[in-house]
Amino acid sequence: MALRPILLDKLNAALAPGQPQRLTRRDAALPVISGKVHTVIGMRRTGKTTFLLQLLGTRREEVPPERAIHVSLDDDRLANLDEIQLVSGWDRFVRRVLDTERIVVVVSDSSAQMLSRELHTSLRGRAMATVIRPFSLREFLRHHGEEPTVEPRRWVSAERSKIEKRFGECLKAGGFPEAQDLPQVM
Repeated sequence: MALRPILLDKLNAALAPGQPQRLTRRDAALPVISGKVHTVIGMRRTGKTTFLLQLLGTRREEVPPERAIHVSLDDDRLANLDEIQLVSGWDRFVRRVLDTERIVVVVSDSSAQMLSRELHTSLRGRAMATVIRPFSLREFLRHHGEEPTVEPRRWVSAERSKIEKRFGECLKAGGFPEAQDLPQVM
């Protein structure tokens, strides 16, 4: 199958209205620096895509959908594109777009090359990394709908006990919740 129709389908799907997803808010944020390619990096299963979808949702509250799109290249029909840094010339394309358009570009991947200095070298100092880590205890509690609303010194015994129990669960899971087992809240 030709690459162009697949990419066109993916762009059309990215623009189609969809149901807002209920995702656990992360405490990470992209720095407000223009003219940089934002790289969202981190281990597999830490929530990079979730973070990107949250950024997209926030952006779409401010601009029309065609001005805020998310295109996943994780598609078996795009086997040679699923790791963007392996596509010849992608960095030159991104640099040109940054130089000629008022645009924010965010790329994400889990591979070692994306994590390496090679990426920042290929973008000639135009990359700004945001690292997404496994859930912190606060994010883990938020994911369960149990984020404390008061500071720790004001917790009553029952609340402290519940949080200590969740802390053990968070340590056991390593901050990687199993989506099918946990409810997700905003």
